[in-house]
Formats: sequence, structure tokens, C-alpha cells
Amino acid sequence: MEPPERIDLDRRQVLRRLAAAGAVGWASPVILSSSPAAAGVFTAKCAPGSVTATAAVEYTACPLVLGDFTYRVTLTFIGSCPCGGPSTWCARKEAPAPLVSSTTNILVFSASAPRLTTRPYSGRVALRCTDRDGDTQFAIYNWSLNVQTGLTCILFGNPTVTVPSVTGRTLVDSATCPLT
Repeated sequence: MEPPERIDLDRRQVLRRLAAAGAVGWASPVILSSSPAAAGVFTAKCAPGSVTATAAVEYTACPLVLGDFTYRVTLTFIGSCPCGGPSTWCARKEAPAPLVSSTTNILVFSASAPRLTTRPYSGRVALRCTDRDGDTQFAIYNWSLNVQTGLTCILFGNPTVTVPSVTGRTLVDSATCPLT
């Protein structure tokens, strides 16, 4: 039997051989899709991040001596879809009863209250956005505000309303308004 051949390698030769062996065994990663979302999956970055609201209130009936004031509240919701595309709104007043709904970004409801009364109102609003792949998703928010009636309609004008608070965000996959 012949003695094994002795191979003397210096450090540089060893590193070169290891580098060559490693280059053959390693393959670069492959990007399967460059789109932000696969079809049928909604991207959270295309969902609305915030919705705000403005409110206006006006008396519709003012008793001179006895009885409740009647007023109309108009809420206008403001928000946009960050990926462009069409948006669809729906909103509703849930408390106090009765329920009042809208299929736009404007919600109007009437109410009545005695003089010098503060009454809270609350509900939900939903904004539907469409992402780059055509998938749709609703972002649902809670809203609340207070309306305070005055002593008289003539001296103090319309009731006062607080700035509506719009909070929370829940994402829901739905083709139609999830508030109905």
C-alpha cells in the first residue's frame, strides 16, 4: 500500500478552496412576487389609518314655555383611502335608540331634549377601500359626541355640540356595509 499523498496547503489556499466550495453551494434568494399583496389578501397599508368628523346642530322646533327642544344633528365623516381608488361609506347612530343609518359619509338624525340638557350620542362609521389588487376591506370606527340644549332658542341660538370623537379601527373583509 502506498502512503497517502501529503498535501501541504497554506492558509490562503484553504480559504480560496472554501470560498469556491461555498459559492457553488449557495444560491441567491428568489423573489416570487414583487406585488405588495398576493391576490385575495388585503394589505393593511391600503386601509384608512384615520377618520375624523365634523358636527353641526340646529333647532327644528323650540317651545316658548314648556316642552322639549327638537334639533337635527349632521355628522360629516372625513377620511381617504391611502392607495387611491374608490371609497364607500356607511354610518349609523346606535345610542340612544332609535337606530339611524346612512350609506354615505354624512349621517343626519333628529332628537329632542328638555332645556339645559346634555345628551350623549354614539355609533359607528365604516369606510371601504380597495387595494392595488382590487380586494376590498372596511375599516370600522366608533364615534361619539354630546349635544347640549340651551335655556331658550331665541336668546342662545342653536344647541352646542362637542367635537365628535372618532376612535378605534377594526378591519373587516366584506363586500357590503358591515354595520347593517
